Amino acid sequence: MLDVHAPSHSFHAWRDFFIHLATISLGLLIALGLEASVEWLHHHHEVAETREALQREREENHKRFAANTDEFWVNTAILQNNLLVLDFLRKHPATKPNQLPGVPIWTTSYTGMEDSAWKTANQTGVVAFMPQDEVIRNEELYKLIALFESIHGEELDVLFQIRSYSLQEPDPTHLAPAEIDDEIKLTRQMLSKVIGRGYTLLYIARVYQDFTHAPTQEQLNQLVHTYDLAGRPDFKAAFDLTKTRVDATVASTAASAAPAH
Repeated sequence: MLDVHAPSHSFHAWRDFFIHLATISLGLLIALGLEASVEWLHHHHEVAETREALQREREENHKRFAANTDEFWVNTAILQNNLLVLDFLRKHPATKPNQLPGVPIWTTSYTGMEDSAWKTANQTGVVAFMPQDEVIRNEELYKLIALFESIHGEELDVLFQIRSYSLQEPDPTHLAPAEIDDEIKLTRQMLSKVIGRGYTLLYIARVYQDFTHAPTQEQLNQLVHTYDLAGRPDFKAAFDLTKTRVDATVASTAASAAPAH
């Protein structure tokens, strides 16, 4: 009796096929893994470079921040001087130049803050590979810097209006009463913008404590006379009414915002 054996070449052909397929798959996985590793290393390098650039930019902004605080005090003193002179002219319309308590100085100073490294990080998409909390913290800082610069822009707009008078008549004693009143109004507006810059400096220094040399809360409060009336006995009843009104509004708002049970 003859023994009949099934041909073995088919089995070996399928086995070879699957081995070949597994080899290709493994090769693809290795290639993809290597590509992902290279890409990760590339992004890691980009993030490291960006952090270095941001740190250099931050250190430069530390210097510019301090310069802006010094300029804030200079600008404030100049505008306070201008208000004193203009108020004197309003009260003494026939004043001669040699009788003035000073002269108005229409100028302002400002040191621009750097943001090119942060803009580059956003434009190149590197921020997508940075931790979210790091991105948010940087983003908030640069928003405050942008706010600081926008306030200075508004300040310049007011300064240009004020300077329109000095372009026509440089001698302040020749200003008409209505012009003096307008100059006083505009000077107060400009001073409020400068003080707004001061409060922005203070807020930056509070949130980002590596920024130093900012105006203090007490100094700014004195400039805007925040608490001039708080300690006066004749204003106590009025202050109590205001406090009651504000507290009631806050309580009502909190109650309406509370989730229903």
